[in-house]
Amino acid sequence: MADPKYQQIADRLREQIASGALKPGERLPSEPDLVREFEASRNTVRLALALLTNQGLVVTRQGLGTFVLEPARPFTALLSRVKVSPSGHHVSTALPVVGSADGEPETVRRLVERVPASASVAEKLEIERGDPVVIRRSLQNLGDVPWLLINSYFPMDLASGTALEQAGEIERGSIRLLADLGHPQSGFVDEIGARMPDAREFDFFRLSSGTPVIVVNRTSYSAARPIRLTRYVYRGDRVRLAHEVGTIPARYRSAEPAAS
Repeated sequence: MADPKYQQIADRLREQIASGALKPGERLPSEPDLVREFEASRNTVRLALALLTNQGLVVTRQGLGTFVLEPARPFTALLSRVKVSPSGHHVSTALPVVGSADGEPETVRRLVERVPASASVAEKLEIERGDPVVIRRSLQNLGDVPWLLINSYFPMDLASGTALEQAGEIERGSIRLLADLGHPQSGFVDEIGARMPDAREFDFFRLSSGTPVIVVNRTSYSAARPIRLTRYVYRGDRVRLAHEVGTIPARYRSAEPAAS
């Protein structure tokens, strides 16, 4: 059975993009031109363009047309590096540490806010929904590509009156600061999933429709309670998550882990 007409049109245009006949930044023929070229209805052409948009190959700009996107360059984010032999590896040692990719200049912008805890944040921090929390946002770019959005949530009774409420980088990091405040981190739990982006993430990653994000939710604990929830959010089509076990030659390693 032949593929639907819109699929055939999308395949032809995808081949032209892959071969370089349609180059990144180049505008595709207009909808009327595509209708004539492929002897198809306007709705069929729109379905084909929507499919290419959802695959991250093109983007439609209102009033300007549909353009070929630059191909995604995947970055590797190192989740953990466990220096034990594979035979000695146990699931309890796989504590992910998120790091950036090598070889690209990195820029970071930090924001600090007080916000009411959402239901999901309240559940992880064991507080009431709507209770105030401090959120520290880190927006990270590699070159001119936005690649990582970090949101760290702190219960107000721990953060109030401390450097956690202040803008800018925390000297020696939040983990050491919490330890100095009497809340040393004893461990953490990571949960990794994918979902569609919210409005802030959509704008930060400059997404087209249909592109998911990868989310690493890390809940950190002292011996007594949850002390921090950190969400590492990645653009799903540009990031691979890596986990290394044992001794790996330096030239084969993923990105070095960044301090949490």
